[in-house]
Amino acid sequence: MEILDENYLKYPLKIKNYEELRVTQQYPPLILVVVLVPDNINDWLYQSEEELCLKRCGYWISLAGEASTENQETVTVSIPRVNRFTVNALKSLMQCIARGEAL
Repeated sequence: MEILDENYLKYPLKIKNYEELRVTQQYPPLILVVVLVPDNINDWLYQSEEELCLKRCGYWISLAGEASTENQETVTVSIPRVNRFTVNALKSLMQCIARGEAL
């Protein structure tokens, strides 16, 4: 299975984690963040006194309220690639939580 297509990151999530993340009455709400990293671990991270740089990209999704599944081991979660886990996305998520809005 290809992990990335044009619109989605497809991530196989363990059923235990899926069940925990689909709870609706959770405060603060839980989100799944999947970070893609380069194949070569030496290319993943750069750190100096001036910066901390992680290579590639993270994507987020809220699974609150998702349907249960008959799967026994994993369920493939499709995370929209527009849901990049950026500084602005994190700020927006925190503002939604503060206002009591659904993610």
